[in-house]
Amino acid sequence: MKTQINSRLLLTAIFFGVSFFSAKTATAQDNRNVAIGFKVSPNFTWTRIMEGAMENNGMGLGFSYGLMADINIAKNPNYWFSTEFIVTSAPTKVNATDTLLWSKPAGIPYKDVNFSYNLQYIQIPLTLKLKTNEIGNLKYWGQFGVAPSFLIQQKVKTVAQPTIYSGGSKSHNPNSGSNDNYDFKGDANQNGSFQDNVRAARLPLVLGAGIESKISGRTTFVAGLRFDNAFSDLFVDEKVDGRNNYLGIQLGIFF
Repeated sequence: MKTQINSRLLLTAIFFGVSFFSAKTATAQDNRNVAIGFKVSPNFTWTRIMEGAMENNGMGLGFSYGLMADINIAKNPNYWFSTEFIVTSAPTKVNATDTLLWSKPAGIPYKDVNFSYNLQYIQIPLTLKLKTNEIGNLKYWGQFGVAPSFLIQQKVKTVAQPTIYSGGSKSHNPNSGSNDNYDFKGDANQNGSFQDNVRAARLPLVLGAGIESKISGRTTFVAGLRFDNAFSDLFVDEKVDGRNNYLGIQLGIFF
């Protein structure tokens, strides 16, 4: 929670700073080469299992918010470099398809164990955005690029019968060494094992499209869809390869 509050304060400070700079730039020149704004995006998330005894267990609802900037390329009104600084929550659920063995106490078998991850990232998308000329009051755009993502918060709730939690706990930090007792250790040959840790960095491809509409003066409203398709592994466990993806509905305002 402290990390989330600090990230919001940082985003607010940056937002007011860049908005002030953008306003000064806009009054100093007729043709704006940089547009800065704020965006929000509800996201539909899931994990695609590429390898291992896991399967996706439903779709989650996440949320993104933060700053965005479009920077003109070579003074051509159709070519833009688009970047963002956003916080993205990406909940995801996976289910074990094999029996898992918990070593505390020794060798208890569990079937259909569910792992509900609540993950939050700082994302810095770097994309090429292509805009049409104005058609009526609208411009249409498409974008393609990458979105380096860095984990800032991680929780997982492991649902098993009998429960593996004690002392009133309902979830745990999968990347904390003190919580390794919640991993499934398996047998002597590591059959039935699963390490619930997740990787600290994520690299997805970004594909998006949408519209931009003038509200008043230089203020414009943008709306669109974005597919965020990871090609890096979510899990630390070497026997499981999963890619957490999302489809987002983007809404924002450039000032």
